[in-house]
Amino acid sequence: MDTELLKTFLEVSRTRHFGRAAEALYLTQSAVSFRIRQLENQLGVNLFTRHRNNIRLTTAGERLLPYAENLMSIWLAAKKEVSHTSQHNELTIGASASLWECMLSEWLVALYQEHKDMQFEARISQRQSLVKQLHERQLDLLITTESPKMDEFSSQLLGHFSLALFSASAQNSTAGLTYLRLEWGPDFQQHETGLISNDDIPVLTTSSAQIAYKLLPQLNGCSFLPVEWAKTREGIYQLSDTITLSRPLYAIWLQNSDKQSIIKELLKTPLTAQ
Repeated sequence: MDTELLKTFLEVSRTRHFGRAAEALYLTQSAVSFRIRQLENQLGVNLFTRHRNNIRLTTAGERLLPYAENLMSIWLAAKKEVSHTSQHNELTIGASASLWECMLSEWLVALYQEHKDMQFEARISQRQSLVKQLHERQLDLLITTESPKMDEFSSQLLGHFSLALFSASAQNSTAGLTYLRLEWGPDFQQHETGLISNDDIPVLTTSSAQIAYKLLPQLNGCSFLPVEWAKTREGIYQLSDTITLSRPLYAIWLQNSDKQSIIKELLKTPLTAQ
């Protein structure tokens, strides 16, 4: 089966017009008509009823439609997968927005400096979505604060980083401050319990540390930010009567990934808070 015939069939069924289908496919109208006739001859049925300004799918065409959509989807996925087999120097790394902002962007700079033949994709999403992508081989490497919970994953503890409650003014406690919840992973909520009052309904919930930092003065708020940020960013002060929390950082990948050797080599480059 010629996939170009199916592609043409799908475009005509979408537009219900040979001329508009030809424009979308960058073909002549006669070429579109010829392809449809070829497909009909192969199947031995008429796929469209042709009346002036009224092109409709026949019963056979309606039955072919979902199969054609599935076949084209599978074909495109196969082309992508096959093309990736020749791109062994391409690696997709996923993490939350906060981890990219606090540690991983500078790490990516270091990776480019040390591995000039590599191409990277930096993907930002929630952990649950990234785990799904890793499992489905749409992602090569996940950096997260939680250890893997599936046997098919390999992992490496990269180290720890520290978080503390910060505000835009020097003071001892959270009294009078609004709470800006920065999402550091599902298991981080247990650390918030006891440190933040149940009455402190977050005025902001975000996965971006940069957004939380920028809004601290405007919202007269406090938020858990990396301790290292106090050394490099102006206008934030650690609340003195709160504790510092240590968070682990894991690299996770599929055990049977064909990029394991590349991943292990990359992980030799240390991560530091920025």
